[in-house]
Parts: sequence; structure tokens; C-alpha cells
Amino acid sequence: MVSEFLLRICQSYSVFLGVSSYFRVSKNYRETWLTRGYVLVVNALTLSLLPLVFWLSAQYVRIASWFPNLLTYTTYILYTVSYATIAYTLISRSCRDKALLEVDRIVQRLNRRIAQDVRIGQSVGSRLGHLHSLKLGSVLFVCVASLLACLTIPNKPKLSVLLCVFLYSNAKNIPLLAVYRYYLALWDIACCYKYLNKQLAQLLHLDRGIQDTPSRRQLEQLQHLWMLHSLLTCCTQRLNKIYGLLMLAARFDNLAFFAINTYWGIVFSFSVKAPFYVTLFGASNYYVHLLDFYLLNFICDQTMWYQSVIRHSLSEGHWSRELNAFVLYVCTSKLDFWVCGLYKVNRRSWFQMQISIITFSILLLQFHLLHNKKYTL
Repeated sequence: MVSEFLLRICQSYSVFLGVSSYFRVSKNYRETWLTRGYVLVVNALTLSLLPLVFWLSAQYVRIASWFPNLLTYTTYILYTVSYATIAYTLISRSCRDKALLEVDRIVQRLNRRIAQDVRIGQSVGSRLGHLHSLKLGSVLFVCVASLLACLTIPNKPKLSVLLCVFLYSNAKNIPLLAVYRYYLALWDIACCYKYLNKQLAQLLHLDRGIQDTPSRRQLEQLQHLWMLHSLLTCCTQRLNKIYGLLMLAARFDNLAFFAINTYWGIVFSFSVKAPFYVTLFGASNYYVHLLDFYLLNFICDQTMWYQSVIRHSLSEGHWSRELNAFVLYVCTSKLDFWVCGLYKVNRRSWFQMQISIITFSILLLQFHLLHNKKYTL
């Protein structure tokens, strides 16, 4: 399929940038001594060369004749937050890889269980399928835009400038691809929860009713599905804990990116007669980034919904002691995607972040106008 081919390209690009040393072969993750050594070398080069690249890029933005007189510190803030996020992403790579492998083992276990029925990937439904395609499209768009960013620079910059822009744009994709791997793990988990809910509904005959006393076979199947549900929940909680600091760093990175780029975009639009393709490129890249971060929050909501939806439908069937115990378990194991105990990853937090972006952008514009003496208090 086209989506599988594009996903393979995205994963290969992740290995190329040093986001992970694992590549996918026959739907299983593999690591070789060659990929492990290559990623270590790439990570070391990235961490050592990026400060120089960011410094040169900041100096070029400050003195470029085609760019308006921006507040200088905004460039340094953006590049400092970006480097801190990239550095943490690369340093914590091995811990995230172990957690993702654990999720993959559970998903493969469920795939083997339902091999005689239908694969999870083919029964995800339209909602999850569209989410997967939309997220993959947004990530690929940002990656391609990063590769082409140097072509949108007006005038004829030096080769060193083009190289700095190229390295900076690709380095910015490192947290993006790391978070995308987290998104894929949550997507797989949501698919597994949906399958378990379907199996539980079929087991209990919610649409046709059930006999007064569950049979031994039904009890054994219920216990097995209960075990898989518990294993999946524990794995999800561990994955969320390991990715907590990365999600916090990614939130600060996105907050700085959106707030500062909103300020840059407004000033650039009203102060510079730029070619239309440059404006279109910048606006498209900005809004796709915005969509990409929203989809991450959306999949967290979907995962929590699929994890707890079964308790609402179980009440429609015949009640039993075993069923009562399972419902109590589901109610007490509700997922909450807390980030280091500070906030939850969901659509509500995404909208709260947009309010913060608007607020910070207005403050930057006010400082910009004061700096250029366009009005006084």
C-alpha cells in the first residue's frame, strides 16, 4: 500500500537523522551493529555542530537585508529552546526505544491472536484510519518542506547560509519524528483497545442477550481478554511516563515556535514585499505544524476513550459477578496522559496552548512597535 511505503520512508528518515537505531522489517523492529554505530556518530555530530549552526543562522537573520528589523532576542530564544529539545531527544533515545519495543511486542501478540479473524490494521475503522493518514501526511509535508527550505530564501545567499538552513531545518525534524513514533504507538494501542472492546461485546452477546450463568469457556475468554486489557494499560502508562519529559520539551518547543513565528509572520507580511511563494510556503508550514500538534492531542483523547468505552456498553448485557469485577477494574484503571504531573495531553490543553500563543505573539508585537518607536504609551 502507498501508506505503508510512505511510512517506511518516514522511518528510514528517522534512522538517517539519528532519532532511532531501529528500522522496521516485516512489521518487526530490528537493530544492527551498523545502525547502532551510525546513530551514535550522527547524534554526536548533531549535538556538537548544532550550536554553531544555530549561531550562524541567528547572525544571518539579524543582518539579512530582506528581513525586517526584528527583536533580536526572539531568534536566540527560539534557537535555544530548539537546541535544548533536540539535545534531550537524542540523549534519551535508548529509553524510548525500549518502551516502543515493549508496545510492539504486545501489538504483535494481539495480531497473532486475531490472525484467524482479521488483522488490527484492517479493522481500525474510518476514524482511526483517517487519523493515521492525516498524521503521516502532515509529518511528510514538514519533512519535505525542511528539505526545500533553503530554496525559499530570497536573493542569492552564500553556500554557507544554504548549508546552515538545510542543517537547521533537518535538525528541527528530530523532535517531530520522535513525537511521531509516540503517536504511532498510541495509535496501535487505540486499535488494540478497539479490538478488545469488540471481542468483549461479542463474548457477552450484548446485542442478543446472554444466559443467566456464564459458561466456563466464556469465563476463560473473559479472563484472557481482561489480562490483555490490563497488560495494554500498564504498557501505555509506562510509555506515557517515559515520554513525559519529551512531551514537556516538545510543548515548550512548539509554544516558542508558534508564538515567535506568528510574530515573524505578521511583521514579514506587512514590512517586506516578499514573493508570493515565500509567503505561501511559510504559512503552509506553520499551519501544518499546528495540525500536526493537534493530532497528537487528539489521539490521546481517542486512546482514553477506547480504553474506557467498554464499561458503558457492558451495562446493557446480563450482569454477573465476573462481569462486575471486570467493570470495577476498568473504572479504576482509567488512563490519564499526564505530562510530568503538570498537565494532560488532550484537545483541551491544545486549545489552552493556542490562547498562550496569541497572548505571547501580541506581547512581542507590542515590544516590536515600542522598539521601533511607532507609538508611545
